[in-house]
Amino acid sequence: MKKIYIANAGDSRCVLGRAGKALPLSFDHKPEDEIELRRIEKAGSVVTEGRVDGNLNLSRSLGDLKYKINKDLKPEEWPITANPDIKVVELNPREDDFIIMGCDGIWETKSNEEMVEYIYERLKQKKELKAIVEELLNDIISPDYTQTGKPKYFNPNISKGGIGCDNMTCILI
Repeated sequence: MKKIYIANAGDSRCVLGRAGKALPLSFDHKPEDEIELRRIEKAGSVVTEGRVDGNLNLSRSLGDLKYKINKDLKPEEWPITANPDIKVVELNPREDDFIIMGCDGIWETKSNEEMVEYIYERLKQKKELKAIVEELLNDIISPDYTQTGKPKYFNPNISKGGIGCDNMTCILI
């Protein structure tokens, strides 16, 4: 049986379209998650409003070197670690249709299930993968990039309130 190996450190995501359903192959590393929070606090940092030291809203990354300087800690113990979660999944050629991977910007407007449904709808229309990704990115980008946060009185018919303004990278396999 063929297998796929997924390594993830951060808030990019990988989801498999299997038999019409979303199968998460990774999960976002957020500071509020119990395992992440314990490591962050043990390393001497705090989580404030969902952010490590009030700054980063993720708990694992390849960069962010200022969080990786404590020589008394192992790299996997740092408040922001590059240590990935690794998952191995057996592939099922009869049921596995595609994998979508993307940075956090593409997941702001759609859940795993909504994203997979969106792709299946376009595959049924015989659209090419490149065209599906292009359409997806055009659909989720904010019409007003100047919005930096959700205003107090949010009207989704006028503005997305900054949602869709993040960087967006996507691969559809």
